[in-house]
Amino acid sequence: MKSISFSKVLFTIVALMVILTAGMKAYGEQNVDYEKWSKIALSAVKEKYPESQLIDYKYVNREEVNEEESKDIFHVKVKEKDKQFIVYVNVVFNPKTGKLITVNLEKKEDAPL
Repeated sequence: MKSISFSKVLFTIVALMVILTAGMKAYGEQNVDYEKWSKIALSAVKEKYPESQLIDYKYVNREEVNEEESKDIFHVKVKEKDKQFIVYVNVVFNPKTGKLITVNLEKKEDAPL
């Protein structure tokens, strides 16, 4: 049987911890970023439909448009009087500076959330 040296085991454990910590850090930063853009998306929908009630929303994904633009996509379920509909929201921003570029809204009548 081969014996595994203590230094190899220690190195493996440290390497795994570094990888896991880096992954958690990246995930945490993305969540903070996602929260910022979701607030802007919801605010834009509320501004466009001030008499409505926002029922639910879903973060769809992030698309890299180019080096200076990324787009977060949201679907917001809205109730206005006795009608419900979905608003597709695209929040375009500069990923390097964190500055908002534009917010685009598109109303979809019978779209699933």
